[in-house]
Amino acid sequence: MFAGLFELRYITSGSQSMQVATWHIMVMSTAWVCFLAAMLLSTSTGLDYLTAQVGEVVSASVGFLLMGIGGWLGGRLVYEFGIAVKEPTKSQAR
Repeated sequence: MFAGLFELRYITSGSQSMQVATWHIMVMSTAWVCFLAAMLLSTSTGLDYLTAQVGEVVSASVGFLLMGIGGWLGGRLVYEFGIAVKEPTKSQAR
């Protein structure tokens, strides 16, 4: 997360690459929260076992799906826009 936030300052505000970066941040942050919820549900003692187990599976599954989407968005940032590449592509300023 810190590396992404560090690179964020090099993206032109209002550009298409900034829109993709914003979506990438939102999706990956939501995935992180889903995995955190799955971890907390696995250690929860206040819920019955079946509810906690179903909650863990659902949270982890949603987190996994969101990580795939976030990875695709991150790939777009690198390969399409040249973000975090030594020599930026011409399309970085989109």
